Amino acid sequence: MHCLISLILLSCLLGGCRQHTSQTITPKASPTLPVASAVSPAEAKVGFDSPQGLTKLLERRWPIAAIKEYCISERRHNNAYQNLVAYGVVWRGEIHQGVATGFDRIAWYATTRNGRAEQYSLGAYREKDFWLLEIGWEEGVQKSPDFSPDPTRPEFVGQK
Repeated sequence: MHCLISLILLSCLLGGCRQHTSQTITPKASPTLPVASAVSPAEAKVGFDSPQGLTKLLERRWPIAAIKEYCISERRHNNAYQNLVAYGVVWRGEIHQGVATGFDRIAWYATTRNGRAEQYSLGAYREKDFWLLEIGWEEGVQKSPDFSPDPTRPEFVGQK
């Protein structure tokens, strides 16, 4: 019996006995990284009802930190790729106006149908540089935007 207890203790010492817990450690969110923001179907409906609503929706969806993360030189828009072609009554607006963003402007335009936005294009401008942040629609804003897509994708100018 002594031999069995000694064997168990010895294997425990050699194997590195540890107390096992079921505690899960959740990493803390970094205050410098933006959090992707999707909107509910009800918020999307209200946002697409007016130019002011769409501006508010896009400001919430694209905080300044997210725009800065997205807008690296490699992700500038490749002009060989089509931006949204607007038709009919076109709404226009800018987000984060009156706030120091580091950009000349962050602007959107939208095609409309029956007095509501149908699709929009959101872009950031700094001097001669342009970043197409996204082309979106009502159902699409219910998913979170990608603030750091792969810069080697063909719609970006990439490393030059």
